Amino acid sequence: MADWIFQASAREHDLDAMIAASPERWWGTPRYRDRMTVGDRVWMQVTGPHHPGIYYVATIVSATYEHPVQPGEPAYARWRTDIRVDYRIRPPLLRSELLDDATLGSFRPFHGFQGSNVPVPPDIAAALSERAARRLVTLPVG
Repeated sequence: MADWIFQASAREHDLDAMIAASPERWWGTPRYRDRMTVGDRVWMQVTGPHHPGIYYVATIVSATYEHPVQPGEPAYARWRTDIRVDYRIRPPLLRSELLDDATLGSFRPFHGFQGSNVPVPPDIAAALSERAARRLVTLPVG
């Protein structure tokens, strides 16, 4: 099993509303799509100026597939991976907390990154799991 960060811009997505509508959804995965596999864990990171951090944990439930981009959809939507959001992290792992941690603070994507998805090294995944363990709230199955 591998770990990934999938990024959601607060300016483009109301992640809470999207997940409340359905915990099963596709995510644009233009990068590293050949390395993602069913069962991999996804840490969903909200970016932007207001309370950036890790808010949800999901599982990849399909291989990445190519989908014709529809008018009005961003180019990154061409490559998609289906995910199921399993947990909300409450309270979220905010960027300030992540950067204050000796291990997690060394991971550049927590400093802010431009991109839609990035692999998480095993030591960072273990530190995230440990920090999030007592904060996981199971979401109802759609």
